[in-house]
Amino acid sequence: MLVTGVARWWGALLVQRLVDEPEVEEVIAIDTEEPHHDLGDADFLKLDIRHSLVGKLVRAVGIDTVVHTQTTIDSFDQDPRGAHETNVIGTINLLAGLAGDDTPVKRLVLKSSAHVYGSHHALPGHLKEEQRLDSTSPHSFVRDIVETETNFSDFAVRNPEVAAVSLRFANALHPEEPAPLARYFDLPVVPTVIGYDPVLQLVHRDDCIEALVRACVGSARGAFNIAGDDALPLSALLDGTGKVHAPLLPPAGAMVLSPLLNRLGIASLTPQLLDLLRWGRTLDLRRAKRDLGFKASYDTLAALDDYVQQRRVLRFLPSGPGYLYERELEEYIHNRRVRRRAGNGAKLKLAPEPGEEPSVPPRRPRR
Repeated sequence: MLVTGVARWWGALLVQRLVDEPEVEEVIAIDTEEPHHDLGDADFLKLDIRHSLVGKLVRAVGIDTVVHTQTTIDSFDQDPRGAHETNVIGTINLLAGLAGDDTPVKRLVLKSSAHVYGSHHALPGHLKEEQRLDSTSPHSFVRDIVETETNFSDFAVRNPEVAAVSLRFANALHPEEPAPLARYFDLPVVPTVIGYDPVLQLVHRDDCIEALVRACVGSARGAFNIAGDDALPLSALLDGTGKVHAPLLPPAGAMVLSPLLNRLGIASLTPQLLDLLRWGRTLDLRRAKRDLGFKASYDTLAALDDYVQQRRVLRFLPSGPGYLYERELEEYIHNRRVRRRAGNGAKLKLAPEPGEEPSVPPRRPRR
């Protein structure tokens, strides 16, 4: 199995789960940056999905499942051009590398976003996966993720032998790597938009990883909404988690909002998030429960409450160096693990004996 985007928590935590799954024989993790989490028994390669080497890798190793978690929509460190390169160009090149009659890939999973539906006054509630995507959004990040999903769907149509799964996640909450909307909930006084009380759905970090695992090892295909149950108005969510809030944001006007957001310490709120704080968005989750076998362990309020509590705890923990990837050390540990596993019954040969012809085991598809 191949997982992209392991420098961020999405891919890294998924890899940690997959290496313990009995159905998964091997995990290869790739990214353009070194991982910030221990990937366990997985192999890590510094590789850019925008290059054709991914296709060479999946064929050489015989990878049958690819999970693309490198997509991003709400980020602190990506401008629109960088996001387009990652989401659209990167995904196009990845799909091109996986296509062809000689590809071993049989399953493909995409980490998408509920932002593909947009957020505006005419949007219905409890959106089903058949809802038309917001390809004409005024926000470039939204248009890019819609284009990414469109290319992904086209690939699935042209390659019916590949089971393609797209997971449209609601805004995720991870206390150790909070996204812009999550940081919004960190504020001592959470500003809301004057005259608006949007109904929201959120999703806990652990449920995100569980949904990805189900998509990797299951048999479902198609698009699935992923979120916590029980959508609530923003005011009810903030009251339920003990957050002080006040209507301080004007309902419109970028020229007015920009300096105000800077003063409030939430300049990282993107235009699509500001739309969400006006109009909200709710998802129909029945297809994920029925076909993917996934139901979030945390409903929306519980997910936000756990996030708020964990953020409070993190403030009192000593700050120190986190996980540091060292290639030589990781390779040494990985080789030791391989030798230990081989010592439990299987004979491991790192090199042929003198005068002996090297034996090449038959290649099997790898997840």
